[in-house]
Amino acid sequence: MSMLRTVIVEDEWLALNMMKRYIEEHPKYELIGAYSDPVEALKDISRLQVDVLFTDIGMPGINGLQLAKRAKQDSMQIVFTTAHREYAADAFRVDAVDYMLKPVTRRAIDEIAVKLERIKRLLAMEALNFKAPVMKVQCFGSFQTTNQDGQIVKWPTKKTEEMFAYFIANEGQIVNKWIIADRLWPEMDGSRAVHNVYNTIYRLKKTIEEFSLPLSLRTMNEGYVLEADVAIIVDLYDFRELSEQKELTAGQLQLLQNLYSGYLFQDKDYPWCINLRESLEMTYLTKQQHMSLTLEQPASPEQ
Repeated sequence: MSMLRTVIVEDEWLALNMMKRYIEEHPKYELIGAYSDPVEALKDISRLQVDVLFTDIGMPGINGLQLAKRAKQDSMQIVFTTAHREYAADAFRVDAVDYMLKPVTRRAIDEIAVKLERIKRLLAMEALNFKAPVMKVQCFGSFQTTNQDGQIVKWPTKKTEEMFAYFIANEGQIVNKWIIADRLWPEMDGSRAVHNVYNTIYRLKKTIEEFSLPLSLRTMNEGYVLEADVAIIVDLYDFRELSEQKELTAGQLQLLQNLYSGYLFQDKDYPWCINLRESLEMTYLTKQQHMSLTLEQPASPEQ
């Protein structure tokens, strides 16, 4: 992934120079602008392709909250720096990714880079959804898969579809054939169930080929792993990416709500996914409740 194109706005020279050094020395960031005057920053940001904006909140003329509202671009992530923890709720109201308490440290800059890269990747995937043909898998609500031409995949058997769902749920993991047999054919003895695994793997590979899906189903030791050859859109994967974050902005919460369009594999009777289904539902409700409590906090007076 390309480096994070970064702008810093900070009216205190010492803090500005310290952050400049941290950003310039970090391999994941590319510093494209550093300003002590938020008005000057606002003039330039509109013509820059900014991935990340680090801005102080308490500044003369235009404070950081006002700057963020005016400068926000679809692909821009905003991180506030502040000496006051009580401004956290205000930060999330303007759809900030996060906030950092001053003095900002090298470690804080490093730790947040992982989160910023993750969100950048999600934003890029969203852009792919509108700009380029891409395979899509909808796991929440009605389970459906479409290829890069928008054609709905027709599965030869219910078990072939279920096996595909099982591999999707176990994102990128090598799954032992005996575990697959136990999960998908729990009522059968081991040898008969494994025989069914072999037959269904064959049907799954043929379906991948028939619909030109950008997937590879590989045999690994005593198991199998399903891997994407190019970027694909899977609502379950995007949901997991977002839910791993400690804090979500209002915009990210809305995206989480859009992704969670129903229970996992809601229209399918897959006993093996019951615990995962309940876990994802609990994660969603917890995130939603946490953000509601954050946004209910009274707004702080503008500095």
